[in-house]
Amino acid sequence: IGQAFPYTPIANPRYMVADWEFGIQDENMQKMVNEARGKGAQVVVVLSHNGMDVDLKMATRVSGIDAIMGGHTHDGMPVASIVSNKGGKTIVTNAGSNSKFLGVLDLDVKDKKVSDFRYKLLPVFSNMLPADKEMDALITKIRAPYETKLSEKLAVTDGLLYRRGNFNGT
Repeated sequence: IGQAFPYTPIANPRYMVADWEFGIQDENMQKMVNEARGKGAQVVVVLSHNGMDVDLKMATRVSGIDAIMGGHTHDGMPVASIVSNKGGKTIVTNAGSNSKFLGVLDLDVKDKKVSDFRYKLLPVFSNMLPADKEMDALITKIRAPYETKLSEKLAVTDGLLYRRGNFNGT
């Protein structure tokens, strides 16, 4: 089941998501989970772009979700969080941002339910991976008209800059 952050229609052109609804709608999520289970799903995984805080809250309010693999707030979680709710427990993970990590979640399913799991946050050493030649050429071509603007220095600091909060980030 997919779940997107409520700011999606604000952060993107409306034509891209014209007929979609966004928001934190626990009742609708519960209906989707119940529908999936009713159709025979042994495992329900939510792929979320809510952010870790919202995913943790949703896990307490919606039962029947086995795991939430989330994003948005860029939290690299080395250990999965286990959240209790009225229907049992939900595994909540987040693999950071910008392809720095790969979250690997292995679920053991016995008697039509998750009996155990293993979660790992694996680092991705992208600087050691060769670029795909066709994709690299396409990106270079598309960026070419904007390269001067993209290379422009906007500001310089000698100190460390901190991001205040991550909820409204991407």
